[in-house]
Amino acid sequence: MECFSRAQNGFQRLKKLLRENSFDNLVSIVMVMPSMVGFEITRKKISVPFWIIHISLLIYVYGMGSLVYQVQHARVASDFIKSFVNVSILVLTANNSYWWLTHRDLLRSVLSKANESDKRTIQAGLFVDKHKHSLHMIKRILFIFYFINLTNEFTSYLPKRADLNEKTFSMTPCVGLKPLTSFPQREICIALTSLQELTIVAVVLNFQTTMLLLIAHTSATYQLLSDEIMTFNTLLTNPSNYDSVKDKLGVIIKRHILILDITNDIRVLYSIPMGINFGSNAVCMCFFFFLEPEEYFNFMPIAMYCFVVFFLYCFLGQRLTNAAEVFSRAVYSCGWEMMGIKEQRSIFIMLLQSQKDVDLLAADLIPVNMRTFASTSQGIYKFATVFKL
Repeated sequence: MECFSRAQNGFQRLKKLLRENSFDNLVSIVMVMPSMVGFEITRKKISVPFWIIHISLLIYVYGMGSLVYQVQHARVASDFIKSFVNVSILVLTANNSYWWLTHRDLLRSVLSKANESDKRTIQAGLFVDKHKHSLHMIKRILFIFYFINLTNEFTSYLPKRADLNEKTFSMTPCVGLKPLTSFPQREICIALTSLQELTIVAVVLNFQTTMLLLIAHTSATYQLLSDEIMTFNTLLTNPSNYDSVKDKLGVIIKRHILILDITNDIRVLYSIPMGINFGSNAVCMCFFFFLEPEEYFNFMPIAMYCFVVFFLYCFLGQRLTNAAEVFSRAVYSCGWEMMGIKEQRSIFIMLLQSQKDVDLLAADLIPVNMRTFASTSQGIYKFATVFKL
């Protein structure tokens, strides 16, 4: 009876995740996997056993495996290239792991502010359907991102890793555990390798989805705030609405300050990790084009992941910049010329703030937008083409 009750409760939670369009529900979706292993952001303390296992396996499987292969088995350039792809995965995973361990308090604060911003949007009572639609679209993107990467992991990448073929990924599996052709060494090695890949999925994939949620939600909030302030044009045509407009203007200013605060926190959260991930993804994509055609299939899951994540970074950064620019134009076009001097001053200050660049910088240097995606993709193609000739 107890098992049936648990199953029923689990089904109800799953049904809620799939149907409900709210910020809290979106946070619950991206925290499903971390909650299973004990490092969801709602917990004040992390799960020490998980991180000990994850970091130990990362050093053993990827660190020692790549080092031993390069020292003892690599002979030609393609061997080193394939091995450096593993090093890139090691750097990417270590970077994201460090982020989860050191930025928990700031991440919790940003999520709390984003939740408060979402509540204020609901309290405004305008464009409720558009707000729900925006959250629904974010949820759909999250599910698509999870589906693509988990399908890629469990149908292609993980089975090849568990095959323990040293030549497939140019990495020595389970250093010191020999021979891998007999029982139980082979089974132990498969278990260790599979467990390592699962912990990497939990850490890296949820780093990306948390970033996706925060940036996409902030962009949607900017867009909704733009629509709300544009309603002043209609309201100000009737002098009896002026007091209502003054009250709404004060609320919009406070919400804009909150959004700016969230945007600054996102920059602090993701600037350095995004810069490191940018570099590792670019290296992976470059190395992919140096492989022999018959090796493309083995490394296709890695290349596909790097390309999708690289595009996701740039797309989200561009969306945030575009939404901020739309809000700036909306502030200028809100009908401020029909307001009193005090309200005009408030609009002027908000306009000055809104005209400042709102963009994400990878490592505080590289703008994260679609222009960067296009120029980097073009550069990788030219680089690979020159060396292939």
